[in-house]
Amino acid sequence: MAVLGISTNTRLLGLAIINRNGLAEYSIRLYKSSWSPSKANLMITSLEPCVRRYSIKKVVLSIPPVHHQTKEFNNLISCFKAYFAELHIPVYTETGVALNRLCLEHGKKTKKAIMKSLVERFPELRLCYQKELRNKNKYYVKLFEAVGVAVLHETVK
Repeated sequence: MAVLGISTNTRLLGLAIINRNGLAEYSIRLYKSSWSPSKANLMITSLEPCVRRYSIKKVVLSIPPVHHQTKEFNNLISCFKAYFAELHIPVYTETGVALNRLCLEHGKKTKKAIMKSLVERFPELRLCYQKELRNKNKYYVKLFEAVGVAVLHETVK
């Protein structure tokens, strides 16, 4: 059973696919153009090869708190839900708070600590983690959020 984790905003799309063999695929995609319905369509159609290749059975969306959600973001999430509903693939949502369960460190559960915990589980993410630590503007966080929400649902039936 393959789980597709998605963390997005109207500019970045992080995705992760977890199956019984582990982390099958992960990527971060940047969509620079200004917001439009065609941009939402482009983001959704970019997922189609992954859905076909890995026979996705469940999708988990990482969503920010309500006060960070814009009209455009809500439109994009609605488009994702409609797309997966057409394919009869259930869609679940998780907030950043849920990702705290992944943190192996005691004490403050920061995004950095969560990313470090995910790197310990999936060493192939180490390069992305190291790049993110050097970045002034956060770029790979969406990727780690996507991996995290997929991990939360990989064993849940």
